Amino acid sequence: MNIRTALTSAAVIGTMVVVGGWTVAQMKWNAKLAPMSGSTIQGTATIVPGKDAGTATATISITGGKAGASYPWHVHVGKCPTGGVFGPPSAYKPISVGKDGAGTSTAELTVASPNGGDYHVNIHASADDMKTLVACGEFNMSM
Repeated sequence: MNIRTALTSAAVIGTMVVVGGWTVAQMKWNAKLAPMSGSTIQGTATIVPGKDAGTATATISITGGKAGASYPWHVHVGKCPTGGVFGPPSAYKPISVGKDGAGTSTAELTVASPNGGDYHVNIHASADDMKTLVACGEFNMSM
């Protein structure tokens, strides 16, 4: 369901927001990452509501990375590749890549899960080269 379509059927029941028959707490954001800057990195990312009210959990999984590499990553507001970081930048621990070129990381964010708008995730070449993006993907909402 498209978020703009879903929000037109949103209702508030007590303190719970219901969108298209789903509560905001059930919404999940998914992104498919595509390689950039000549890299072979691709993967997926999700944002889901956190365990506590006003929090969110972002998770990323990649393949095609360089064995032993460490890639900084962040969820951003807006479309690829620009926009401010969503939540505190320090919450995003770098992706550690194994021998098989795969890696994962999870960020526990002290901000509420998005309920609309544009968001994307990007991966930086390294902590020393934050300007070069090696993968990016835009989020879509699902339930």
